Amino acid sequence: MNRHIVIIKYSLVFTLSLVLSISFETFVFAAGSEAVNLNAGDAGEAETNSYDYDKVKIISRGKLINIVKHIEPGKYTAFMFYADWCAPCKTLKPRMEQLAESVDNLALREIDIINWENPLVTYYNLPSVPYFIIYGPDGRFLESGSAITDQTLKELTGGD
Repeated sequence: MNRHIVIIKYSLVFTLSLVLSISFETFVFAAGSEAVNLNAGDAGEAETNSYDYDKVKIISRGKLINIVKHIEPGKYTAFMFYADWCAPCKTLKPRMEQLAESVDNLALREIDIINWENPLVTYYNLPSVPYFIIYGPDGRFLESGSAITDQTLKELTGGD
């Protein structure tokens, strides 16, 4: 059998195995319209306040993860995909961190893609970095794209 065909065959098998091994919750994210039950298993726990969570947190450095598991209950959660070599990311990342620190209802979760060959890029269908995926305080998907819309920024900051 041709060596290149064997390599392609095993690459496809590996990719398929990786996709099938990802939990059902991740596919809920892909649908984009499903709510996530943030209170499942948390009955009786005290309601969170603005100081008992990490406002800014790097949740992955190149590892494929389920971002839904990192949604902060009761807060807007912004997932920012970036790379250290990305010039726009270097400018935007500190500004987003500053915004998250100054706004009580925002959790910023940072994901370093490392490089374009990373499974994160394929799985989350990232066309560029920086790239954002935003969830609302109720766990519902709000938006995704290379920027946060003005409407969402208004909601976050309480501005008009």
